[in-house]
Amino acid sequence: MQLFRYGDGAVQNSFALVYVFAGYPLSIIGLAQNSSIIFVLSLLFLAHALIIAAYLLHECMHQTLFKHSKYNEWLGLGLAWICGACYSDYRTLKTKHLRHHANRIDSLSIDVQALLKAKPALYKLVAFLEWCYIPAIELLTHILSILAPFILPQRKQQRPRLLLILLLRILFFTALATWNWQILAGYAIAYLLCLRVLGFMDAFQHRYEVKIDLDEAKNAPEFDRDYEESHTWSNLLSDKHHWLNLLVLNFCYHNVHHHRPGEPWYRLPRLHAERYPDNQPNLSLRQQLNDFHRYRLQRLGVSDHDEINVGAAGVSFLAGV
Repeated sequence: MQLFRYGDGAVQNSFALVYVFAGYPLSIIGLAQNSSIIFVLSLLFLAHALIIAAYLLHECMHQTLFKHSKYNEWLGLGLAWICGACYSDYRTLKTKHLRHHANRIDSLSIDVQALLKAKPALYKLVAFLEWCYIPAIELLTHILSILAPFILPQRKQQRPRLLLILLLRILFFTALATWNWQILAGYAIAYLLCLRVLGFMDAFQHRYEVKIDLDEAKNAPEFDRDYEESHTWSNLLSDKHHWLNLLVLNFCYHNVHHHRPGEPWYRLPRLHAERYPDNQPNLSLRQQLNDFHRYRLQRLGVSDHDEINVGAAGVSFLAGV
């Protein structure tokens, strides 16, 4: 019986899954060691395992890993736990992301930017943290994912599940702190690094409109494929050393991903080379880094994404709001 959806991906997918499910506990063990070098290496290893877990979760949403959809869902639930996306219901996360593809918008439940404008003290805190390169906007969306069942009436049926998840997460992190407090410190830093990388990758891939309609019935797409192509960019880490793009599981080949969402991650470089022989539309890493730094505060106040150099914020597929 064929386990993986595509036969040519058995080795690649197996390696990625082993990397996450072996790397996650091994890096946590490494954080408990009395060696500064091992601690730092384990911290970076954990951060990267969380990043790969997030992008494998993205693959599960598109059902590109396993042949049977239930296996993709089961794996997605496990990966969501690892990368901290478990507070939102998996189906909500999947609906949010697939609507992003189908409707060519960023579909949200809570208008984060309106919230920041309405709460000046909160905005000042988020802006200060973002100025310090702490991923405050990503943290805020995750906090809102936890609060959503209590502030959105349409999600109140999710409260028992959320309370159970919170209890299990508290017990898990309490156990880590009891074992060795530096594990908790290292884990927190690794998680912040993960969110910073994911937020950076999200920032310049689209210039989409934001709609506060995630909890509403699905609407017909307002925009066509031409709009999608002209409002989407690839943001390769390197256009010469393609192995570097594996650091984000080829998520940076974003135009071909939107052109063919059912294609697995390991095929995207070849599809990109075929579709864009001149490597367009691609943003250079230098341009991305420069704009991410320059507009890190302006990004918090842009609601219509009219300027690609400013970028998007608060649209992560890991937060179900």
